[in-house]
Amino acid sequence: MKIALFMIPFLTQGGGAERYFIELARYLSSSKGIKVDVVTLDETFFRIFARILHLYRLRFFIKINITGREKEEKIKKELGRADWIKSSLSRLKEILNNYDVIYVKNEISELVLLKLIGYRHLPPVIVGVHTPLFYPLGTSFEVKIHNLLYRSFLYRWVLDGIKLVHASNNFTKKYVEKVFKKKCQLIYYPIDINDLRKKAKTYSPNLKFDKKKFNFAFVGRLSEQKGVDILLRLIKKIGENKEIAQRIKLNIFGSGEEKFEEEIKNLSKKYSWVRYFGHIEHLLIPSVLSQQNLLLSTSKWEVLPYNILEAQALGVPVLAFRIPGPIDIVKNKKTGFLVSDEEDMAKKLIDFVVGKYTFNKIQISKITENTFSSISIYPKLLSILRSCQNK
Repeated sequence: MKIALFMIPFLTQGGGAERYFIELARYLSSSKGIKVDVVTLDETFFRIFARILHLYRLRFFIKINITGREKEEKIKKELGRADWIKSSLSRLKEILNNYDVIYVKNEISELVLLKLIGYRHLPPVIVGVHTPLFYPLGTSFEVKIHNLLYRSFLYRWVLDGIKLVHASNNFTKKYVEKVFKKKCQLIYYPIDINDLRKKAKTYSPNLKFDKKKFNFAFVGRLSEQKGVDILLRLIKKIGENKEIAQRIKLNIFGSGEEKFEEEIKNLSKKYSWVRYFGHIEHLLIPSVLSQQNLLLSTSKWEVLPYNILEAQALGVPVLAFRIPGPIDIVKNKKTGFLVSDEEDMAKKLIDFVVGKYTFNKIQISKITENTFSSISIYPKLLSILRSCQNK
């Protein structure tokens, strides 16, 4: 059986979907009788695509970086027996027809390309939802346009002819079945807890955390999606409470929009308890998370965030908003807390610091493993891919 995992962005971009494709390709390619390739468009197409994407987001003069945040050699090594194929637009149909089934990211751009080629001229297509179909929070132009497009006739049109939709959270499954009337299967992202623990011990960044303080981390791209504006307000609010500020260290990992990077740098200069590390290689994240007392997630929308999965797998409690994705992972009062607004988040954060809530790391890890273990989830994914291939 030959499987193509198709998306436009390069695997070096370092996002959650890219991480999912890498790990899925590595696992599936280790199975007997399975050949897997990740297929993306080449540099020529991606350069044009990135420019269009920046125009859509109203970033007219920003420098285009097509290389991404991870090293290509390292990505190829992580793929195991799988290969990464960069296709020109003209050869995409020819290349994809070498496979028995195509698994594609749910972005409009990817689906429009396949729709224009014609689903009837391609192997069966499974759409994996790795970008939320609906953004529950956010007020920007981009958010409004996204919600409009993904509920429009256009999206119904690009889904017409696909074989199956794969959802990674409960909200998406219900949404697809209700709004688009499409067959949808819920299978969570898999987590290999033993591998995470091994990485946490083996790959350690040259960073020191003050164990006498309450360490909590923000890990993610500095963008509207990740709620960086909320993070900034939380920092300022906590900064007013000198008693709490003396007991904590906020460790921020990630890069992104220049305005957010500058604001965080300024706050790290103003407050000694705020530390900004910038982008960190994904391989080092398990070690960083394992040394924290709490993971703080201010995301406004998610599918099934890896940073929360990985933190809980390592026994670290999580404080997040009650939105799709986090509500599938965080078991309220057992593995962390889900809150409804900024005020509640600030209150819960302070409660954590003063020791009002305590959590058992082993229990957090076990609860997470019971639901998201790669041992049970990967076979489910392989099963739906087998069931959809041409006989």
